[in-house]
Amino acid sequence: IMTNQVPFPELDSESAITLKVIQGEVPVTREDTQLSQVVRLCSLMNDCWVFNPRSRANIARCISDIKWVPSVPPLGGKHSESKTTSTKLLIEMGRIHKKNGSVQKAISLFEHALSIATSAGDQKTGAKLLVQLGKAYISTSKEVEAEQFLTRAQELFTQIGDASGQANAALYLADLYRQQSKLAQAEEFYNSAREIYSRLNHEHGQALTLHGLGSIFDQRSQYLEAETFYTEAQRIFARIGYGTGQADTLKRLGKLFLGCANYIKAEESYSQALDIYSRIGNTLDRASMLYYLGYLYYVQGFNVKAISSFADARSVYFQNGNSKAERRCSHWLDKLLEQGHSPPAPPPSPHLK
Repeated sequence: IMTNQVPFPELDSESAITLKVIQGEVPVTREDTQLSQVVRLCSLMNDCWVFNPRSRANIARCISDIKWVPSVPPLGGKHSESKTTSTKLLIEMGRIHKKNGSVQKAISLFEHALSIATSAGDQKTGAKLLVQLGKAYISTSKEVEAEQFLTRAQELFTQIGDASGQANAALYLADLYRQQSKLAQAEEFYNSAREIYSRLNHEHGQALTLHGLGSIFDQRSQYLEAETFYTEAQRIFARIGYGTGQADTLKRLGKLFLGCANYIKAEESYSQALDIYSRIGNTLDRASMLYYLGYLYYVQGFNVKAISSFADARSVYFQNGNSKAERRCSHWLDKLLEQGHSPPAPPPSPHLK
């Protein structure tokens, strides 16, 4: 259905396919050009094909994971809805490209969709696209453009009376102000968004604002308050099954505990985040967690563990063509191999986001 091909299209008999399955071989989803872009879906499909039935993803896990995969209903032959459907499709395609690091391609798709929505007089979709463009420009550090798009989106959502949209725009404006170290403004917008999300009983939004507030208090070195916000956000993300949010928050908690020299809690948080990133197929964040675990082991003098983690991280970065991060891992590996098993002096903090 998804690849327009039968499993193992290179095989010409049912017996050959049956033999492959008995031997535990399954189709390689990530070799399919289009399907491979939806990493989370590929990961879930592979988990459903695990040979041992007890280890396979159950229906509850499938429903939970599919909920967070970008998707759009098929056209269904309804020509009158073709413009609406095409903007939805462009938005989801843009989200996939942005998630995979192709931000300029995502921006191009969002701009195309915005022109369609504007010509059709679809204010709500237009406002949503302004938010998507604002988020995309935040990721490219074009902060002036990002603020303009998000402010326009908030004004439009207010005009049409869309409370959820207002909260979304406020949330991403808060993210922008936090990135600019305008912490008072960021806190104001996070609280504004949080109040609306709470009123709407929107748990995902509430968790995002709690994560943002945790980051603000983290930047202010108010670590107890930051831990409280992060922990509550992580619990909500876990409850609603949003793995990415849960792992991102655990990563923040790990860095907070590491900075406070609470190495046991840091390792617990990093290891949980690593497991989630591995499960949902987020390879770059998985590499980031391996790197930070390597750094954590290095600080404690566990050089054998550190070498293993840095080597695994380097391998992932190599496979993804991230030569800068790969060289950084090689630097630490060289350093560790030179000093052998002697306890290290505390190194500087790793320069990764």
